Amino acid sequence: MTPDSLPFPARLEALAAFAAAGHRTRLPAEVDAFARVLLLDTLGALVGGTRYPEVRRMRECLGAGDLRGEDLPFAALFRLGAAATWLDADSGGSFHPQGHRLPPVPTAHPAPHVLPVVLQGAARGASDDELVRAFAVATEVGLRFGTATSLRPGMHPHGLHGPVAAAVASSLLRGHSPAQLATAMGQSLRLLAAARLWQPMQGGTVRNAWTGLGAYYGARAAAEAGLRGGLDPTSAGAVLQASVMEDVGDLPGLTAGLGSRWTFLDSYLKPYACARWIHPALDALSGALADGGGEPSSRVAPGDVDHVLVDTFAYAAGLDAVDARSDLHARFSMPLCLATLLRDGELHAAGFLPERLARPEVRELARRITLRENAKFSAALPRERPTTVTVTWRDGRTASCHVRNARGNPADPLSADEVAAKFASNVETVLSEGALERCLDAFLVGRSGAGSALAVVADEVVVGTGAPALRQVWFRTGRSRCG
Repeated sequence: MTPDSLPFPARLEALAAFAAAGHRTRLPAEVDAFARVLLLDTLGALVGGTRYPEVRRMRECLGAGDLRGEDLPFAALFRLGAAATWLDADSGGSFHPQGHRLPPVPTAHPAPHVLPVVLQGAARGASDDELVRAFAVATEVGLRFGTATSLRPGMHPHGLHGPVAAAVASSLLRGHSPAQLATAMGQSLRLLAAARLWQPMQGGTVRNAWTGLGAYYGARAAAEAGLRGGLDPTSAGAVLQASVMEDVGDLPGLTAGLGSRWTFLDSYLKPYACARWIHPALDALSGALADGGGEPSSRVAPGDVDHVLVDTFAYAAGLDAVDARSDLHARFSMPLCLATLLRDGELHAAGFLPERLARPEVRELARRITLRENAKFSAALPRERPTTVTVTWRDGRTASCHVRNARGNPADPLSADEVAAKFASNVETVLSEGALERCLDAFLVGRSGAGSALAVVADEVVVGTGAPALRQVWFRTGRSRCG
């Protein structure tokens, strides 16, 4: 039997063997470097999400949870997973082959499902290097499931591709054999959340609960795998197909180029804490401001702007809500996101905290923003997401910028300075200055100190031992991308 004709259970076994080997050995330099950046970026999104009142209420209702002692600390894993997607600042696969379809096919987001399990490993004494390897191979497995399958129309990926990735990370950190790893993956495929895309687009913060459940279900599958003798292949693929996927078949994409081609290197990193479809417009707005003589990150007074016109692609053109029902709804509102960027000069963790979401000057700016679909831009999907933004000022001046894709994709990655700035902005008021600097050193600079930076974060975020830091790190690029 050739590798291209492997049955589904055999592909799980091949993925398990790959994950076990990757966790034991040194990662290729390029893979290790990107895994650290991706981990840092996901960590910033998670820590920033803990600033929101709903996440704080989870702690009050469920308790903090004990990452060190409990075998399956539901309270901690669920809350950390929910926090990791609260900002909508987490990463995912850059493009899906069916990304042009209506309804659209979102890309997989395994990293925020994996990170709570990684923090559990940190609290229990695993080194940062071991945790980076577990994070890398688990995220790779999750993204392979995301790119090898196609969601049924209208489905959302959180809670779907993530549990299998979390199961891989948890199983690796438990020291399981490849057979137990395969069992954990098979078990996790029975614990999927059949999530609908329209819910977060309409402000349903239940979207974040899907991630929290995905992290917990993955850890639970790994714990149960430790009690089993080997792979139980019955119905895992059938459950996957019947619940959320189309055309599962034997999924050759799960194992194509395994070990030589790392799918997760094709991830994007979000410059802004909002829906990715809005990012090209935010980049174009920054470019228009810069080309109009201002700074991309400068604050704009509401009275200075007459109106803003956004020509964009399908999906993005429909994100026109102004009266948001929740902070997540605001993150799916292009007018509110553009108005927040105009007013604050950035869009990170604090952008839609309750006191900012309710600002009348932001709503006033948002009502001056008009969206319209350009059919040529829609035809460029899924590989390009063209957008043009034109700002007209009160004095009659205009400034316009066109971008073909948002920054953060592999073809136009964020600089180290931008990643550091985003992380610092997200974690301020939560992490101590020492923890912030240790994370930047360990995962961005490549200079690890004594002990584990992730253990410090786990302690400060879960237990709450850290003294919040003022923003100590801030970088700006100020570049224009019009063209």
